Amino acid sequence: MNQCKKCKKKFAAEYNYCPTCGVAFENEANPGYWLEKARELKIKGRIRAAIEAYREYHKFDGKNPYSHKSLGELYYQMGEMDRSIESYLESIELKDDYADTYYHLGISYYRRAKIRKAIESFKKCLELNPAFAISYYWLGIAYYHLGERQNAIQAYYKLLEFNPSSFIANYHLGVNFNAEGEYKKAIDHLNKLKDCCSEDEAVLYHLGIAHFESGDLAEAVNIFKKAIANSPEDKRSEKMLKRILDVSEL
Repeated sequence: MNQCKKCKKKFAAEYNYCPTCGVAFENEANPGYWLEKARELKIKGRIRAAIEAYREYHKFDGKNPYSHKSLGELYYQMGEMDRSIESYLESIELKDDYADTYYHLGISYYRRAKIRKAIESFKKCLELNPAFAISYYWLGIAYYHLGERQNAIQAYYKLLEFNPSSFIANYHLGVNFNAEGEYKKAIDHLNKLKDCCSEDEAVLYHLGIAHFESGDLAEAVNIFKKAIANSPEDKRSEKMLKRILDVSEL
């Protein structure tokens, strides 16, 4: 007999879940028990224990794409990228039209330094769900790290279509345009962050670089001084300011 821990009613042993409450019976021979336990442990942040519970569940049912996806997320949180990727691929083999799985697979590939595979995964995610906007962010990051800055720029512009005031999209557009030598465009995008991120040393640094490379040294000096005042440990801005003020270096 199985007794429900919630309603306390007893039911025949062949039941895996309480017919009244839907709660899995606490029986280690019951796959539902392991699945519910894994979910509960995951919510509590007990990652290693949740992984073990999912592995026990898969001894009974290895054909659940959602549990393999959850296992991939847990392995990612443990920093075990190869196992994370393996679990996501098992999930995709069982259900290949779930955009969210490709998105998480792409991040794991990126963290594993498999950038091309990450790009393929983000593209597949967007093919399945063109409104999965955050994939454009990661697509831009991946392209940038391959040196394909024009592709990165296009990805961030797509992100702006979903959220025209996106701080992170404008920031990365500024960084990419600086790297491309298109300083006016970099300034335009970084200036959009001045109200919300006026004390952020990274924003100020890249904005200062854009003004410096554009030949506006006075504005570059003001920006680097502000960056240093906000963050005295900002060695990049300090180095640039010294370079500008030391005429012999120009």
